[in-house]
Amino acid sequence: MTEETGKTLTQLANELNVSRDKIIYRYKKLPEEDYFKENNTIYLLNTGIQKIIDDLGDDIKENKEDTEESQVNPSFDYLVEQLNKKDEQIDQLHKLVDQQQQLNAEDKKLIKEMHQYLSLEAPKEENSSEEDLDKKLQQKDEQLAQLKEQLQQTEALHQEKEALETELASLKQKNKKWYQFWK
Repeated sequence: MTEETGKTLTQLANELNVSRDKIIYRYKKLPEEDYFKENNTIYLLNTGIQKIIDDLGDDIKENKEDTEESQVNPSFDYLVEQLNKKDEQIDQLHKLVDQQQQLNAEDKKLIKEMHQYLSLEAPKEENSSEEDLDKKLQQKDEQLAQLKEQLQQTEALHQEKEALETELASLKQKNKKWYQFWK
């Protein structure tokens, strides 16, 4: 037969944008005068098509709304999601760079102070009183204690820096595409 007198189950399913199984389920309920078989193909007559459409009713409306939304939104939603991910990654990288710069500045400051401390010479005055020597010794001890504290802080910052660098490396590794693993 031709398409003028009927449609196949698959054609109707595609036209209504529902699964073929739903059409087959409803076709089996139809009386024999609403369809015919030709060359092992089932053709639905217009009366059978109308009965199936009436039976499907809400399913057809829901599928039409879903397909209209899914045609526009998936690519847009995917792009927005990817942009958000990239923004988060950029923010993390900025934070890591800022922390690294701060650590470098602290390192330079501590190195400078250590050089100054090491370059200090012992007092050459032999005639100084013991009180003056005690005061100077006490000042040097305080400076040494301060330098030790700064050194401990710097070591803590270095450990934090290393942890952040490993986290950054793992983030970069996670974001590699399949073709980047050989790099």
